[in-house]
Amino acid sequence: MKRNLLLFIFMAICSSFIFSMPSDTRKQIKMKVKQKIEHRSTHHLDPIQVYISNALLEIEFEYPVKDATITIINSATGETIYHEKVISLEKVRYVDLFGEDKNIEYTLEISSPSWFITGVFTID
Repeated sequence: MKRNLLLFIFMAICSSFIFSMPSDTRKQIKMKVKQKIEHRSTHHLDPIQVYISNALLEIEFEYPVKDATITIINSATGETIYHEKVISLEKVRYVDLFGEDKNIEYTLEISSPSWFITGVFTID
């Protein structure tokens, strides 16, 4: 009886590993950066990395930003569905887009006094 119970538990654990969904399903959004050119020989890294996982948008700033503006626009209608001015010093910002239409293209715009970034994404 103990052997059958142990065998059943072992099979249950193995099947949960085999049939489970991957834990990291986020996709990176390709962003286009426009910066003020101070000197042509300098090379700047992207100030932001953006990921989408289901309806959760994750915005990672390269350094903590206090004066950025985040805007999300429905590309089909031109309607602004999200607008926020970041006023606290943050390095990561999450935006919940639950309830928005899936498989519709959205435009993400993030700006600060020294750069402007745009990207296009869909909610899966």
